[in-house]
Amino acid sequence: MKAWFLTTVCALALLGTSCTESKKSSTAGGTTGAATGDPFSTVGFLATDYAPLAKWLDERFEVDYKHMTPTLIFDQVPLNDIYYETSNLPANGSPFNFASKDISRRELLKRIAHHWNLKMSFSTDASGKPSAVKVEG
Repeated sequence: MKAWFLTTVCALALLGTSCTESKKSSTAGGTTGAATGDPFSTVGFLATDYAPLAKWLDERFEVDYKHMTPTLIFDQVPLNDIYYETSNLPANGSPFNFASKDISRRELLKRIAHHWNLKMSFSTDASGKPSAVKVEG
C-alpha cells in the first residue's frame, strides 16, 4: 500500500513539474510573440528611438472603422496625423472593419498590416529621423 501511495505522489509531482515548465516556455514565447504566433504582437513593429514618434505611435484611442479600403484607411483619425508613402496597395482587398475602445496607433497599424498583408517601415530624412511610414503591398 505504501509503495502504491509513493508511486502516485511521485507521478503527480512529475506531472505538476512538466505542466509548470510548459507554462514557463509559453510565457517566454508570449513576450516575443514568436512562440505563440500572435499576428498582432507589436514587439519590434515600427520600432523607433525617435521619442516624439514613439509617443505618437503608442498614444491610445477609441476607433470604429467600417468598410475601410487600403486607400481610405490612412486618412482616418487617429492615423491621419502623419505622412504615409504607399505603394502596391491591394486594389480589391477585403474591407477592414474594426472597433476598439482602447488601442494604440501602433497596434492599429499592425492589425491593418496583417489584414491586407502589408509591410510597414519608416522612411528617414537626411538627418536619419523618420519622415514617413512606408507601406508596401
